[in-house]
Amino acid sequence: MKERFHIFQFATSPVCAPYRIWAPGKQLARHENLKVTAFEQMDGQILRSLLEDGDMLIVQRVTMSRKFFKLLTAVNRSGILLVYEIDDDLLNLDSDSRFARTVPGDFSDRIKQAISCSHAVQCSTHHLARVISEFHPEVVVLENQLEHLPLLVDKNMQDRPLIIGYAAGEHHWLDWQTVKDAYNHLIAELENSGHNIETWIMGDKAIYDSLDTQNKKYFPLASREDYLEMLSCFDISLIPLSDSLFNRSKSDVKFLESASRGCAVIASTTVYSDSIRHEQTGLLFSGQREFQVCLKGLICNPARIPQLGKNAYNDVKKNRLLSRHINKWEATYRSWFENKNALLSNVPAKQNFVVSGI
Repeated sequence: MKERFHIFQFATSPVCAPYRIWAPGKQLARHENLKVTAFEQMDGQILRSLLEDGDMLIVQRVTMSRKFFKLLTAVNRSGILLVYEIDDDLLNLDSDSRFARTVPGDFSDRIKQAISCSHAVQCSTHHLARVISEFHPEVVVLENQLEHLPLLVDKNMQDRPLIIGYAAGEHHWLDWQTVKDAYNHLIAELENSGHNIETWIMGDKAIYDSLDTQNKKYFPLASREDYLEMLSCFDISLIPLSDSLFNRSKSDVKFLESASRGCAVIASTTVYSDSIRHEQTGLLFSGQREFQVCLKGLICNPARIPQLGKNAYNDVKKNRLLSRHINKWEATYRSWFENKNALLSNVPAKQNFVVSGI
């Protein structure tokens, strides 16, 4: 058995890489007899180093192409394990979503080809693992965790509006539709009765435009650091999700991020029922009426907001820091390496398909 194990990580998604590539790689590199090389561009120098010294290559959300097929062939001939990293169900995009409209028509097929030709797959949720296991035999769940927590700062809620925030990103209009009418009706009712409320939307301008209230602010997409700083300003963080096949495979990372900033979270039961303890670490809803009950309850009883935020923060601190889980990542990689010959032998037949039209 080789004493020194060299892992190469190919990051292609700036949004997902901090949880799936950068943070795990940094912590793994501290382990004895492990070396990690992470990169965003596969240039000639990286490729030579990989083929000369690599034991495993982890690729993130790559579609099948002639270039990728050549890489597959090279690593297979060199006896290097290729692990496919995926943290969204890119095989089952919501057809009406903006993201689905921006990718080529054969996008999901190419994702499936790339996964099928890899030796192993790591993903972020059990639901996604079940989807991939239908056509790939070697799938392991490595859940998203937080690399670190900032200090929890008490929110001074006196003499200012209550801030309700939705960090919507770019592609969450369909999710917002599940609560839009309920939100507008409730906020109008509460503002008319004298409640001082502001709604902050980050990312999706259409969601901001759909708000009936004048007490609203819009913030464009920002760096990860600025996004997390924005969460610190939210008193209540909204996380609605439509119950779609694509969404069911999502991770709970939005809860982890909001909890890390002491927000009181109101989230859909889709995905978040496995992470949030209702009335303890956040509030869960499964329809517009439940959503209104949760939101109105917090707005009318603001003393509950910091307590829910503190509970969520402490729950994440106790259970969801990467340092408590990194040994599973290392054990998974070492297990794959120990079974390297079996994993390598499974793939050549899959790689013999004709790569046409790529």
